[in-house]
Amino acid sequence: MKKYFALTALLAIFFLSSCSSVSVTDSWKDDNMSNIKNDQVLVIGRTDDAVTRQRFEQEIANALRAQGYKAVESYTKFPATLHNVKRTDQEIDQIVSMFKAEGFNAVCLTVLRDMSQEVVSSQTGGYTTGGYYPSYYGGYYGGFGGYYGSVYSPYGYGYGGTYVPAETRTYTSKTYKLETTFYDLAKDPGKQLVGVVSVDITDPSTVQKVAPEYAAAVAKKIK
Repeated sequence: MKKYFALTALLAIFFLSSCSSVSVTDSWKDDNMSNIKNDQVLVIGRTDDAVTRQRFEQEIANALRAQGYKAVESYTKFPATLHNVKRTDQEIDQIVSMFKAEGFNAVCLTVLRDMSQEVVSSQTGGYTTGGYYPSYYGGYYGGFGGYYGSVYSPYGYGYGGTYVPAETRTYTSKTYKLETTFYDLAKDPGKQLVGVVSVDITDPSTVQKVAPEYAAAVAKKIK
């Protein structure tokens, strides 16, 4: 059975890297994608974690509403429905019918497709901080000899200078591959896909920070 990845991992992991990177790797939209603005769009974040689901659905729905879509978060309409499970064709038909019965003829679905990692090394230090020369005659820099002789030495640029030793830091950098797809449920099953945006998130910090950046990247591509 195909393994489904959960967005839950984005909530729990804190990385040594101080910043995250959100970049769109691919996108496509149908020429008539704007037609789903006339429908209610159900926004789904496929994850077992309630907090992560709520945060992603809120941010994506807000971004869509800002563009004129009638977006509604699934956790508000179907809080008990689990999305991150394998279902039979019959069960899928029942869920789609439930969505339509509640007035949703379009769906925006976000899933975590894959995760990759690599070991990264970075070096800091290996330089001398600046000091101060309290010379009566040479000002802040003192005489040529003193400045010339100490600028690259372990004793600093003068009195008070400090050598910062080199330090190598090794950590595991992780990239999560997320995908948001848009479906027009009024069309035949083979023609329902009207938009898709693939995004790489490298070394995310918290879901609170990543979710709005991700939603903004998706909204920009479907505008």
